[in-house]
Amino acid sequence: MEIGDMIEINRGTYKHWALYIGHGDVIHVVTPDGPSRVAFCSVSSSSGSLSCKGTITIEMLKDVAAGNTYKINNYLDDEFKPRPTDVIMGEVDKMRGRTIKYGLLGNNCEHFVTFLRYGKSKSQQADDFMKDLLTGTAGLLGVLAAVTVSTAAAASTLSK
Repeated sequence: MEIGDMIEINRGTYKHWALYIGHGDVIHVVTPDGPSRVAFCSVSSSSGSLSCKGTITIEMLKDVAAGNTYKINNYLDDEFKPRPTDVIMGEVDKMRGRTIKYGLLGNNCEHFVTFLRYGKSKSQQADDFMKDLLTGTAGLLGVLAAVTVSTAAAASTLSK
């Protein structure tokens, strides 16, 4: 394992992401309920908008994994060039302990570690979720359209 490696931790229904920073430590985003759970959210009384936050934390990888399996997964190396170690560690020093906006689809733990490694925020997990949601929605709309057409055809047949 090298400084800057992205670590994918299998949590069953989702993957948590951390970045290896040496000596067995990783940096990652946590919420009060634990790594990357949607919990630290509040609703603004004036605007009604939802605001979620996460804290950037450094911990031992074994503690973050908590018995779950994990692996190095630098899956964007073919698309983006990893930043130099000194740049990554400079970002780590600036970000540790900060509270940031957190969102499952727009600013999650995977976005955070890809930003540290490549200087670009991406989340394949969030992209896949949206694709599945849209495919499911499109599939549902297709079924509804088919039912509507067949119902209209049946009504037309009955009215003759």
